[in-house]
Amino acid sequence: MQIVIRRPVTVVLLLVVTALIIGLTMTMKGKSYSKVDPIPFEDLRHLVHRLEHRPVSTQIFAVTVMPVVANVILFVPWGFLMFISLYTADRPTLQTYVLTILLGLTFTVTVEAVQYFLPDRVADVNDIILNTAGTLLGALLGHARLRLRFEFQ
Repeated sequence: MQIVIRRPVTVVLLLVVTALIIGLTMTMKGKSYSKVDPIPFEDLRHLVHRLEHRPVSTQIFAVTVMPVVANVILFVPWGFLMFISLYTADRPTLQTYVLTILLGLTFTVTVEAVQYFLPDRVADVNDIILNTAGTLLGALLGHARLRLRFEFQ
């Protein structure tokens, strides 16, 4: 028996994930001291510098690293579903990757641009880079999923 998810279901799932990402990123509250964080990975460089000179508490490590992990993971399902939605036998796989990544980049830039105008949010270049990396990882998983076939007896 083989379970096949048709494209409309995939597109609906993609829309649900998109709505969840928008809802999550627009409603989170936090204290910000600036409206823009334009320097990529400044906090990670600072953490590495501190680690070179002295131990760092688990809390500081988690507060610095968890947003990185969360921003990547947040966009993995989106990239996965977008790749599967765009993939066809007629479209070259490389073109599907490029479209998925460009749409993911456009989506995350739009989210960050809107966040710039929200009082409790910060527009962060790291989010753009990490969300796009999550989109790429999701696309890779989507491509792998198309290559793998599971049969249950």
